Amino acid sequence: MEIQIQIKLNIEPFLPKPEVKPNVQLYPTKKRLVPNFKLCKVINHLSKEQYERMVVDGKPRKVLEKHNHRRYGEVVTVYRISNSDNFDNTDPLNEFDYAVLSVCISYLADGIEHITPAMIYRGLTGKVSKGGKGKMTIEQRDAILSSVKKLMGTIIEIDESETNPALNYGKDRSPITCSAILPAYFVEKTVNGQDASVIFFDRESPFMTIARDRKQLLKYDVSLLDVPGVQNSWMNIMLKNYGMRRVAESKAHPKQMASTLTFHDTFEKCNLENAHAEIKRRAREVMVKLFEHLQAKGYIKSFELTKKATAFYSIHFTF
Repeated sequence: MEIQIQIKLNIEPFLPKPEVKPNVQLYPTKKRLVPNFKLCKVINHLSKEQYERMVVDGKPRKVLEKHNHRRYGEVVTVYRISNSDNFDNTDPLNEFDYAVLSVCISYLADGIEHITPAMIYRGLTGKVSKGGKGKMTIEQRDAILSSVKKLMGTIIEIDESETNPALNYGKDRSPITCSAILPAYFVEKTVNGQDASVIFFDRESPFMTIARDRKQLLKYDVSLLDVPGVQNSWMNIMLKNYGMRRVAESKAHPKQMASTLTFHDTFEKCNLENAHAEIKRRAREVMVKLFEHLQAKGYIKSFELTKKATAFYSIHFTF
């Protein structure tokens, strides 16, 4: 007699599973932190030639920290910028990169270890209120991602051996010698129900470490960047973030920093010194709207435009 036995195998556990992207809920931070020591400001305003001498030729540069120190004379910090492996870039860092780095630093300081380009955009533009319209265009997203990749791929070597003992810095930490400006990496995840590139921070930026140690860290409410009537183009984001940083700097150090912002300096720092006259006119309008907004919010008491001859020269403000 023939006996047939049927064996039913459950092979489901051995089949490849479809990829499930972890879902994370992310929200914008409402406080901006900006590293404000000399080296951090200097490296974002180097000329193309100065930048290439470091990146291409490997030449170091110096930042004068203090003149005529009673014991050390001129105190300098020596630094060098280079590219990480598989990253080729000779475009100098600029105010937009400075702003993007500050946004990333602010999130990590708030305990948020991963963010999206949309969150950076909201941090750059001040659109952080609940239900705020912070939708970015493809061009804005590309600009943010390009800046993040530049910050991740740019290596900074810092020699603080002269600066720290002379100015009493770095007592509670080891000297920072070499690091990416933004130590981070990308991962694809589902964020608030949508697929997105998520930026994970490996550790804090060396600029945050140094700024905290030197107590040279500016703080202000991100919503101050949400200026009514100003579109968030690449240029306008730079102008607003630079103007806000300068005002916050003057407010934090009233004895050292003049409460005046010249248009020449603004155009130079935001790469507009060679721009067409019409572009400069629109840039001045953006700055005026920024100061009107700061006055309306009570961050400054008043401001006025000053002229030299018939040309607008500066904005003077009071607290």
